[in-house]
Amino acid sequence: MNWDTLFDKKYEMLPGLENAELEQFQNSWHKPMNDLEIQEIVSRQRNPFPVNDPLYGRYTPFDPSLWSIPQKALPASYLEFLRYSNGGEFGNGDRHFQFFSAEELRSMMLAYEFPEYMPDAVPFAMDGCGNHYVWDMRSDRDDGEYPILVASSGNLGYEDCIQIADSFVELCLGTTSADEELHG
Repeated sequence: MNWDTLFDKKYEMLPGLENAELEQFQNSWHKPMNDLEIQEIVSRQRNPFPVNDPLYGRYTPFDPSLWSIPQKALPASYLEFLRYSNGGEFGNGDRHFQFFSAEELRSMMLAYEFPEYMPDAVPFAMDGCGNHYVWDMRSDRDDGEYPILVASSGNLGYEDCIQIADSFVELCLGTTSADEELHG
C-alpha cells in the first residue's frame, strides 16, 4: 500500500515504528490488565445520579478486573500503516482520522472503558467529532481484517454503532464523515 497517496490530507504525520517497536507493540497491547490499570479505573467511578434520584441507590460500579481484552492479532494493513506513521491526523474528503499511536491504543481502549461497553471491540482512531473507529473482534478475521465500526464516545454499545468498512484500507479510502455514516 502506498500510504503517501492514500490520504488527500496529512494534517500530522508522525515517524513510523521500527520493526522492534512494532513487535513490542504487537506483544503488549492485549496483555491482561494489571493492578495499576484496574485501580485507576475503579478510582474514577462515581455514582452519576443525584442523592435524591431513585436510581442513586441502584447504582452499582462495574468491576474492571472481570474485563477481557481480545487476544487476537491486529490487521497487517494497520501494522503496515504504523510503520508509515505511528498515529497522526489524516483525511479523505469529509472523513477525518486521528489515529492512536501504538503507545495510545491500549490506554484509549481502557480510558473509554471499551471492555465494559463493547466487549471484544478495539478502538484505534477517532474522527475529531467524538466518534471512534473500532475493530469488531467478536468473530474471527476475514482475510486478515476485522469489520470496522463507528461508535459515538458518548454512547458506546454495539446496538448504537454501525459498520463503516470491511477493512482498514477501505475505511481510509472512504470520503464521507463518520457522523454522516452514523446519523445519516
